[in-house]
Amino acid sequence: MPMLNRKASAYSFFVLRIIFDSIVVFVSWMLAYYLRFYVIPGGVGAPLVQFLWLGLLVVIIFLIFLNGNKLYQNSQELPWQAEVQSVIRSAMEGVFSFVFVLYFFFDIRISRMSIAIFSLLVALLLIVERIILKNRYFASWSKNKNIRTVLLVGHGEKMNQYYHEIANGKTRGVKAIGQLNSNGHPIKALQQFQGNLHEVVSLCKPDMVVISYPTQEYEIERKVVSQSLSLLEDVVLIPNLPQSYIGLNITEFHKIPVAYLNDANFSFLQRVSKRLFDFLLSLLITIAISPFLLLLALLVKLSSPGPVIFKQKRITEHGRVFTMLKFRSMNNDPKLATVAWTTKDDPRITKIGKFMRKTSLDELPQLFNIIKGDMSLIGPRPERPELVEKFLEEIPGYQLRHKVKAGLSGWAQVNGLRGDTSLVERIDYDLYYIRNWSFLFDLRIFFFTFITGFINKNAY
Repeated sequence: MPMLNRKASAYSFFVLRIIFDSIVVFVSWMLAYYLRFYVIPGGVGAPLVQFLWLGLLVVIIFLIFLNGNKLYQNSQELPWQAEVQSVIRSAMEGVFSFVFVLYFFFDIRISRMSIAIFSLLVALLLIVERIILKNRYFASWSKNKNIRTVLLVGHGEKMNQYYHEIANGKTRGVKAIGQLNSNGHPIKALQQFQGNLHEVVSLCKPDMVVISYPTQEYEIERKVVSQSLSLLEDVVLIPNLPQSYIGLNITEFHKIPVAYLNDANFSFLQRVSKRLFDFLLSLLITIAISPFLLLLALLVKLSSPGPVIFKQKRITEHGRVFTMLKFRSMNNDPKLATVAWTTKDDPRITKIGKFMRKTSLDELPQLFNIIKGDMSLIGPRPERPELVEKFLEEIPGYQLRHKVKAGLSGWAQVNGLRGDTSLVERIDYDLYYIRNWSFLFDLRIFFFTFITGFINKNAY
């Protein structure tokens, strides 16, 4: 009965989301109509009946895209960043599809301003509505309602990691109720079971069965998996795979299960939108600050002999070598040249160079690298080829930074990791960025750059 009650509650929540999404979309549409024709000056009242039945069409189109973006999937805790991104994507797809349908299938003229107002309203209100609904659902977990129970089958390092994620509170709404076949390696906090899988499942009635065994017990695992195929409960297999630093994608190749290790998992549209964001914003910034760039160039030229722009080979996406641009901040003396990071009171740095490095102004010419396409506004900072070769031998996973374009600023930099700081910690932040990338995450780092990224105590 508890499992049936939880499933009934989950189904009710699913239906509730559809109902509230439909209401929000329809209300947004009618509110856009009201604002355009009765609030904003210059509006001429359009037929209300026409907007009412078009509102029903808008609702149907939006529900199709909300479902297509997996916003009705049975997922108890979709990360808020991912949900917000999916809602915005669904709103954009819904609006474009609605305009397409109107243009090709209906002889109706709709105010472009009302569509623009609707686009903003529907995205905002859908996000607010879903936050309220999810918070209500999450609140039920504190009362031990709608808890998803899990039976762990097997043992080993992967199983211990899985249980730790449940027990430490990071995963809400999930509770492990026992362990079967621990083979002398029990998780002490759990009730232990021995015997037949089906009998134990019938006894404790879990919502989900999670299976994992060490590599040397593959045959046992295979038999248990075979038995689990006749269960009605959800079954999850934790494979013994190497650690995935930036994402694991399991798919099929001619009906053969295959796993892509360390898949950056950026879709074509995500890459295109990131590139457009980089290009347009970098171009606007470059035009806006061009007088300031000329002033810095003049100061560099007057500070010491040598070129204004310092060019250096760096590594970007796919290990490609490119020429990175910076304002020269060091004396142009080959005798002082070394392959090493700068340190505090480095004798190579000029007076104006010290100021520019402290405030990161020496990096501004990289806007031209971004416009050209060698770099991104946000991403792991690029390194020199000779240092990359050294780090590849010393640090596991270092190469994974090159799954994306190098950036002018990054998650590590806004967290104070630049200059002479821990490289391993920096890589952890870079891999976290790649693993959790979203357009909103890029915007967050972009704005944080102005607060913490430009001036930093570790910048020499």
